[in-house]
Amino acid sequence: MQIKKQIMLGVMMVVATGNHRLEAQEFGLTYTTELQTDFRKGSNWVNLLRSDFSFPITRQMELKAATISVARTREERLADDLQTFSNIEEENIPLALAVCGAEWHTGKSTFFVGIRNLNEDYFASPCTSLFTNSSCGIFPTLSANYPIANYPLASVGIDYKLTLEHWEVETSLYNGTGYRMWAGRENVFRVCPATDGILSVTSINYRKNGSNYYMGFALRSGLPVGDENGNKTQASAPETQRQLNTVIWTYAEQRLSSRVYALCQYSFNPTEKNGCRSYAGAGLVWHCGKTEGGAFADYADFSSEHEWAAELTWKVPCLKHGYLQPTLHLIRNSHESKVIGLLRLGYFI
Repeated sequence: MQIKKQIMLGVMMVVATGNHRLEAQEFGLTYTTELQTDFRKGSNWVNLLRSDFSFPITRQMELKAATISVARTREERLADDLQTFSNIEEENIPLALAVCGAEWHTGKSTFFVGIRNLNEDYFASPCTSLFTNSSCGIFPTLSANYPIANYPLASVGIDYKLTLEHWEVETSLYNGTGYRMWAGRENVFRVCPATDGILSVTSINYRKNGSNYYMGFALRSGLPVGDENGNKTQASAPETQRQLNTVIWTYAEQRLSSRVYALCQYSFNPTEKNGCRSYAGAGLVWHCGKTEGGAFADYADFSSEHEWAAELTWKVPCLKHGYLQPTLHLIRNSHESKVIGLLRLGYFI
């Protein structure tokens, strides 16, 4: 295990210091900060810094790495919501890996092996990427039920993409539990199917005339059981460890005009009895000049409670490489109703 860690850290050092040897090497920084308020006495300041590295080895292969750092001023979240209204808010993280591995391109295929999380490839589309709520980033039928490699966690995995004229097929295999530590038992380099399980994800996507359609499923086997907040509890019975869970989803981004898109989402988990069993969402995204706005509403059905949530957002470019995004969230579930405001600023170099 120590050798494996040294190899992965060595890869990152090569990527970070190789600029003087190869002009095609790329480095980027993205900083996202947001102010949150519940329009009463509660407020929070959340910051996310992401770095991305790319280092070509040959014309077909490159080393890729990405790290994240998260900081917030308030330990408790402003809302006790089930779906999480901010897709960047997490506990303070000095430095964690999001990506670290080798990517190989050949013809219409792309193959990756190394450290990765689901958010790099799945549930990331033009319309869903506008919204700041977490359910547009990954559906709660998957993320709320299992401690998988979902932001800010990652795990060892392999990913394959086949890109055709209008179709894209992607399939991935991950260590069934995601981590973010650099050392110790819960380190991100850990591969242990016997206790962590295995997660397989497949998506079939179709794009034409500006519209995008997605259909996918995930199979989860042998993972520790997750409660409704995604917290891990070790399964006690061997037969529980061997159970197979299934998540199925579909969503569409239908172009209505040159400036307006309709977004529809649906997902269900036919095998989960204690967590999120189904989810549905719908919204509109419209473009006005260089700005982009959207309205979205969703419903998540958990075994013991449910939640309605809505978001109204507008994204305005500023500072040449940045944007300003005010957002309003309306949240209503079985134990509270909340109104949350966000003012998000993003900048990339």
